Amino acid sequence: MTTSHATSPARRRRDYRPLGIALVIASVVAIGLLVEFLPGRGIGVDDAPPQAAPAPAGFETLRGMVAEQKEEQAPAEDPAGSGDTVAAQRTKEINKLLRAAEKSIRAGRYDEAIATLNQAGPLNPEHAPTYLTMGHALAGKRNYEEARRYYEAAINFDPGYADAYFAHAAASEQLGDLETALGGMRSFLHTVKNPDPYRLQVAQARSAIWEWESQLGRGPWGPTRGIPPGFTAAELKRDGRGMGTKIPIPGTQGPDGMSQYEIKHSEKFNLHKP
Repeated sequence: MTTSHATSPARRRRDYRPLGIALVIASVVAIGLLVEFLPGRGIGVDDAPPQAAPAPAGFETLRGMVAEQKEEQAPAEDPAGSGDTVAAQRTKEINKLLRAAEKSIRAGRYDEAIATLNQAGPLNPEHAPTYLTMGHALAGKRNYEEARRYYEAAINFDPGYADAYFAHAAASEQLGDLETALGGMRSFLHTVKNPDPYRLQVAQARSAIWEWESQLGRGPWGPTRGIPPGFTAAELKRDGRGMGTKIPIPGTQGPDGMSQYEIKHSEKFNLHKP
């Protein structure tokens, strides 16, 4: 007698779990590759300050140069056979241009410094000190908004650059942005390599934080915003003329016991280490 065996429904159903696992793995790999090649990863030349008319500054030829510049920096010997690599020669030239620009800034020749820095910029579009120095030149021209953008670019390329935080805070103060100024100066104190409180720049940073906190109605002076009784904000404004002393004028005492006064300034002297 012939017996027919019917196949059960459980045996007819195929197990698709291995195929599903394989598809999931393939999808993860594909997504990873897609993310890897998406534009906008990290900090590149496009993070450099965009050109803003009619501002006179800008590294006009920076965009699109990073890949080309990195190819040129291959450690090949120079044709003259001096032993210097192309990258070392470029670094020497950048440093030479930066020294020239800093000299122009100290002399107040800001446009000259900007022209010099526009020669240094294309040599290394990711060189943070070049952006910092360009910011100083722009700040000298009282273009604080544009200067701050260059300080931000310097920080983008070197997040531990203490001097860039200090300069960014100073520019923010000039723009009336005290909250940003406070953040920048605190970042300076966090990143500065020698936080000796007797160093001039460190002392200036601590003093600025105290002053800005006071102006915002915080800190030990509270609601007086840092103006002691008997003084006005104009009298306490920094003017670079040294220490001011309030001198009463004899014979001007009124019924309330208050006298008129004048403020005399003494010579500036170095209180802190440079």
